[in-house]
Amino acid sequence: MMKFFKKKADSNDRLQQADQALNKGLSGMLIKGLIPQEHRQHMNAGLEAAKQRQCASSGQVAITAMATVVSVTDTGKLVNFDPIVVLSLNVVENCGDRYSHTMETLVPKMQIPRPGDVIGLGTHPAHPSSFIYMGPLD
Repeated sequence: MMKFFKKKADSNDRLQQADQALNKGLSGMLIKGLIPQEHRQHMNAGLEAAKQRQCASSGQVAITAMATVVSVTDTGKLVNFDPIVVLSLNVVENCGDRYSHTMETLVPKMQIPRPGDVIGLGTHPAHPSSFIYMGPLD
């Protein structure tokens, strides 16, 4: 039976479906048997980066720190044509703590940060000790 009036899945549901297809059930077993571990790790890293970017763009995460970009290094990985880069940062938390930090994150192709740019960082909901890239601050 065709489902004309089915509720449309939002992007969060699609990310969960992709995670389940990649890591669970029969499709997960097939992927595990056919695709080398290194490639599966790249796929899971891209999926995690997409989840982080979705949390950041939906406004579910508040900006908890500001950072000045020291350097940007391309990893060569893409998710929906957006690059995953390694950012070296000088972080200033809202509480006043200052330190250097390096993070690998997905950035929009049209807003790749440059050295000297100030960006916002949010606390990762699942891993409170790590940050999510929130984008450039104006």
